[in-house]
Amino acid sequence: VYGLLGLAGDADELGIRPDYTTSTTLAQVFTQTARAIIQKNWKMQRKRGLQILRYGSLGQRKSAPKNQTDLPSWVPEWNGKIAKTYQREMSFLACGVIRMPDLVPTSSSTILGLRGFCVGAIVDLGEQARVDIWRRSPDGAKKIVGFFDNVRRLLNM
Repeated sequence: VYGLLGLAGDADELGIRPDYTTSTTLAQVFTQTARAIIQKNWKMQRKRGLQILRYGSLGQRKSAPKNQTDLPSWVPEWNGKIAKTYQREMSFLACGVIRMPDLVPTSSSTILGLRGFCVGAIVDLGEQARVDIWRRSPDGAKKIVGFFDNVRRLLNM
């Protein structure tokens, strides 16, 4: 991240200052960078302000390397291969193209605050479909049938 600042034409606007002290963790650098990008893009082009969230783990983090265990789920892991958590192009537009959600201050730099509306509550979860793994498993057919039973149960709720 710090190495790329020298190449970025908007580095001053981002407000990121390299800090190589041993007390600065990788998670802090990644979080500060993600927040700076969100805030800059928010001011410049609100439509794209939250697109960086597509690269966060959203609970799917593969590993937790040293100094990265406190990395929030909305922050991308910039020390490896970056992949989109989901592919939809028009992400985070639940309020439409006219009105975008508002950024709000939070008590911690690891919390991303957005003003919005509660439209529902999650009351139950199913398991993730792992058909590619289940096909190779001796009890794979049973797991696939169980998955669809769970989908049917959720649909009936």
